[in-house]
Amino acid sequence: MCIPSNVIMRWLFVLSIFALSACSDTSPTVQLETKTVPIVPSTEIMPEVERFPDRTVFFGDLHVHTSWSTDAYAGMNRVGPEDAHRFARGESVMLPGNIETQLDVPLDFVAITDHAEGFDAIAACTYEAHPQYNSDMCKNMRNPKQTQADYLRLAFKRGTARPAERRPDLCADEQACLNGAGATWKRVQSVANQFNEPGKFTALIGYEFSSLLPDFGMLHRNVIFRGDQVIPHAISSLDVVGQADFFKQLDANCAAPCEVLTIPHNTNYSWGLTFSRTDEDGSAYTVEDIERRTRLDRLVEVSQQKGTSECQFGIGASDEDCNFGILFEPCAEGQFGRCARDTSFVRDALLDGIKISSEGNNNPFKLGMIGSTDTHRSDPGNTDPVQPSRYAAAMGNKAAVERTLKAVHPVVGPMRLTGNGGLAAVWAQTNTRDDIFDALQRREAFATSGSRMKIRFFAGNFPDDILTRSDSIMVSYANGVPMGGDLNELAKPDFWVSALQDPNGAKLDRIQVIKGWVENGQTKQLVRDVVCSDGRAPDAAGKCSATSASVDLTTCVADKDIGASTLATMFHDPDYDPSQWAFYYVRVLENPSCRWTTTLANSVGTEPPADVPKTEQQRGWSSPIWVSSSKSQ
Repeated sequence: MCIPSNVIMRWLFVLSIFALSACSDTSPTVQLETKTVPIVPSTEIMPEVERFPDRTVFFGDLHVHTSWSTDAYAGMNRVGPEDAHRFARGESVMLPGNIETQLDVPLDFVAITDHAEGFDAIAACTYEAHPQYNSDMCKNMRNPKQTQADYLRLAFKRGTARPAERRPDLCADEQACLNGAGATWKRVQSVANQFNEPGKFTALIGYEFSSLLPDFGMLHRNVIFRGDQVIPHAISSLDVVGQADFFKQLDANCAAPCEVLTIPHNTNYSWGLTFSRTDEDGSAYTVEDIERRTRLDRLVEVSQQKGTSECQFGIGASDEDCNFGILFEPCAEGQFGRCARDTSFVRDALLDGIKISSEGNNNPFKLGMIGSTDTHRSDPGNTDPVQPSRYAAAMGNKAAVERTLKAVHPVVGPMRLTGNGGLAAVWAQTNTRDDIFDALQRREAFATSGSRMKIRFFAGNFPDDILTRSDSIMVSYANGVPMGGDLNELAKPDFWVSALQDPNGAKLDRIQVIKGWVENGQTKQLVRDVVCSDGRAPDAAGKCSATSASVDLTTCVADKDIGASTLATMFHDPDYDPSQWAFYYVRVLENPSCRWTTTLANSVGTEPPADVPKTEQQRGWSSPIWVSSSKSQ
């Protein structure tokens, strides 16, 4: 029930603080009001939850925007965090565009990561009693005639400064803006605590730190907390002068029992700065800076709707399967933005990281891998390309389909280049904040491009029958390390990997292992197929023949007789050298399936766009296992 405005105003006058409350999560204009409400405590403490001694896989989404993100609000999203949590746990929700839908399979965990840079505006512009409600900025944000493109252009213009500029028509009184931002941050915590159900559904507290670059570039990170002990103020680009300053402030403010980790995303949009060895202004990181970054940056979001950042063919470390989810052409000489360079991609960063380790320094790029959606429609985990919430307005309508396929977004560019969004998966014993956070922190996590395939990866000393033993997982933990771990002091380790297909997805094609190492001071890489479906075997070069699996491009029905529901193998690296710094990670490819653009074009009988593939192979990536040189022991 909404509290009367006269009561609200009396509280505002006495306390001079703004807090957010959801009067109606889907109100057409004003969905939030201000009131002083204590943070709802977490229900994390629970006597009995289902426990999986060998750890089980949990799927989630750690990159979700709702109407509490100003860019989403400007795009007419009025669905708030409460409904986003309901959607994540499988409930039917009315999404933007008045489309009611739900996930086919609920998520196990979620973090709503609205942009902290807009927390002050959300407090001011969505509640009529706020003194700044009728400011020009707020009117523009609420005005459906004000296009999202115009709003984004203004936001990027302000956001490229360091610190980013506060909105002058909103923050003449900076303290009022800080109060509003603080109140929104408290409400973010309360909603997450409200929906957290230990053993059933984990709602992590988080937000997005969104520093902006020229040409619509971004140096963004999602900030994820273990429990309900968090920083008092959501540190944003409005507060820092660079990346090192962000880590310094976050570390200083998250004192025990607060625990936090950070996840860079869209490194493909960072114009090479995310994985640079220097801060964004070119200044050198100190030893303390690198130590903080190494401790806080535990994972990287390798795939989401705005592209995939594993690697790009012909740029730095790459192979023929790297051109998946690629948005930008390679940088021309002297070009800075809207182009791809090696320091934007994860594999290159992993290689540079072990080179930094080989030089006797902390590795700032020791990153596990996850995927997430980056949805701005309050629908976490919605990666189905034909899910009605995305294209219901266009499916079957030729004019609408053509508009969709030709649409150009000011930040993304041609929308037909975008993907479905990814998912994060972790191996944990219970579905609780502590265990999910622990799995993320130790990097026992993997990414998918939207599929719910299951990937497991171990290295150590294992018996020959490890893949068929009933106690294979227990033995593997006892005698080795899982994805995300460090392998030390083994003369010749065994590696084993397994993958299970998404029950609702395509069958599996192959499993590849990507190795990177340092030899004579130089970084090198090698990609091998280690197991393939349908009896195909890797040749001497470590390559299987291409799958013969096909998909009917007019119906998008795939061949169900080709491919595997399960792939598994134990393998050895014939060139393993314990004196070298190295990493290994797994990439699993599904059989080809129709790209969303093909499905959409088929709905009206038109040709799919010629500049994007008609099919693609959805995939998953494990976090690496690192080998520390025996020279360092």
